[in-house]
Amino acid sequence: MSLLLFVLSCLLFTGVFRKLSAASLRTSVRIPAATLLVFAMMLAALWVECTAWSASGVLVAAAISSCALPGQGLERLTVSLGRWRFSLYLLSIATLAALVFVYVPITTFLTSPGELSLHLDYLITVNSRNAMLVVYLAALVYAVAVIPRIRTALTVLALIALALGMVYSYFIPFGYPMMTGLTFEQVVIPAVSRILRIAADIVVVIAIVAAITAALVRWGGKPFVVATILINVSLIGVAAVGVLADSAGEAGGPDSSAQVSAQPLRFSKTNRNVLIVFLDRFMGSYVEDILRTDPDLNSSLSGFVWYPRTVSAGENSIAGVHPMYGGYDYTPTEMNARDRPLRDLSVEAFSILPYNFSRKNYDVNFVGPRGLGFTMAGDCKYLSMDRVNCTHIPLSIVKERAERAGFPLNELSRSSYADLLVLLASMRGASYLMKDILQMKGPWRPYMDHSAGTTFREWAELEAFPDLTYTGAGQPNLNIVSNILAHEPYYLNEQCVPQQERLRVTIEEIRRRGHDSLFSLQHSIGARCTLLSVARYLDFLKRAEVYDNTKIVIVSDHGIVGPVSDHSSRAVAGGTQHNEYVRTRSVLLVKEVGATGDVRISEAFMPNAEVPRIVCEEIGGCVNPYLGNKTIEAHGRDDPFYAAFVPWQFNAQNPKSFVIRSTKILKGQDPYDAQGWAYSE
Repeated sequence: MSLLLFVLSCLLFTGVFRKLSAASLRTSVRIPAATLLVFAMMLAALWVECTAWSASGVLVAAAISSCALPGQGLERLTVSLGRWRFSLYLLSIATLAALVFVYVPITTFLTSPGELSLHLDYLITVNSRNAMLVVYLAALVYAVAVIPRIRTALTVLALIALALGMVYSYFIPFGYPMMTGLTFEQVVIPAVSRILRIAADIVVVIAIVAAITAALVRWGGKPFVVATILINVSLIGVAAVGVLADSAGEAGGPDSSAQVSAQPLRFSKTNRNVLIVFLDRFMGSYVEDILRTDPDLNSSLSGFVWYPRTVSAGENSIAGVHPMYGGYDYTPTEMNARDRPLRDLSVEAFSILPYNFSRKNYDVNFVGPRGLGFTMAGDCKYLSMDRVNCTHIPLSIVKERAERAGFPLNELSRSSYADLLVLLASMRGASYLMKDILQMKGPWRPYMDHSAGTTFREWAELEAFPDLTYTGAGQPNLNIVSNILAHEPYYLNEQCVPQQERLRVTIEEIRRRGHDSLFSLQHSIGARCTLLSVARYLDFLKRAEVYDNTKIVIVSDHGIVGPVSDHSSRAVAGGTQHNEYVRTRSVLLVKEVGATGDVRISEAFMPNAEVPRIVCEEIGGCVNPYLGNKTIEAHGRDDPFYAAFVPWQFNAQNPKSFVIRSTKILKGQDPYDAQGWAYSE
């Protein structure tokens, strides 16, 4: 198919180039017209066969077809390039290859290589080799193209491709949502946005082609050679910073845990216990609808108080998880004021509760410390204390349930992960129209299968909580366990069972159910299934006779970023249905020891940063040993409350401070009141 596309491209370009040259058109018209033709043919080729070979074939066909240009053709460009032509060609190809294989993967997408089971030594070794192979093939094509105008065309096209790749990689917004698992979240792009993107592509492509050809004619090839060398130096420097920052996210997960107990959650029947269940990206307002549609939850959640007027310190885990574990001293704003390495402050936040409870003769079981030490999965080596057991849920639990359910868990090789990063880098540097084609036609299937496995893993881990629990401990226990099923609901059906294909519902049905998008419906289902599974675990604790003597907190670190509106009664009354408010709308439910009765609702303002203070009441209060034994109190509830919006990636922050893009201030202690929110100046 690639060969057929190449031949068709040659024939089409030859005919059109001749007609454009013969027509009485100005150069300022002919060049944009030819450029748009090549661009359109590349889009068509990628649509038919989405491979690098088809795209490269179109560019080579365009270079060969330049022979169809009558008269002087590309002579002015050939003269301007002079003896710098081959150097510029090779440098452009090498830089473009490095951009796709090395620079962009390290600086943009490789935010947590440990999470991908892939580390930089492997990435640099393998991808650098592949990049050099591209350079060798390009040099071979140049050597075979003995006609000067073809070599000139190859050089100009390579330079234009590099310029477009740089502009789209680093200067133009990516335009796609964050990834879930190993694929992009399925957020619908509005028609208006698509039209604007098409217009942007046309303007950017024509502008870059016109600017480069004019500059080559005026200044020749030497300045471009120097500029390309300088670009490489700067990109190498940025990548080096990424290599140094790779330790943020490099470790973590069950494979790197020092110890993996078969039953890491432990409870005493004769002493008081504390349990914190951390549910990533669980939007708090969902509780209203869940309690209405599943009234039996009132029995399973007996003794609980739901605090709907909660709020998080940010819209993602990196901003929300640290105050959730460490209190108000670990919001992004407060951490920035400390002027200390963020990794150290992250460890501090995760250490507050283990430090205090272990000193009060509690055994502490921290299971799945996501975010610990500025790592995605959480690195237990940073939490080494007496009486503290930091671990992860054993992978055997997931594998056993997968075998029983007949659910395939596709483990990707390191080479597959490296290929994924190259695919993502190609998408990052492509035009918007090419991005759309890559998303629709690209080789995503292996990564989609793996993402389905992510949903299954989180579901299986949550359902396995009873199997992971030992209820015969002698000492009091603090248990902290996390789960991200509410974050990864895309392969969960409405019966709360994982499946191998994404949930598919018509847009009419989605709107009938009161949702703005499939993304919104998926998260609603994920939240409901998550809470139902937690409720089943609570029923297990009742049967095991450790429920009444256990204080329990169910909490999330933030709300949802994406096309999700909040149609709950409080949001509608306060005018805060829009997603800008939903992003920080965390969940918080608390059960005191001995509490009974149906779920009660408290309208008190209760940010999730109150969790340390809430659980520390069990031991008479806590202190922060890193701040001169400062008492963990509720000072942060005083007006105003600050929510900082920072990049979600660990290595996108400064070493000693979060990159705060904007800050929202809440005054009046009512997160449902739109009048109380304002952006800081």
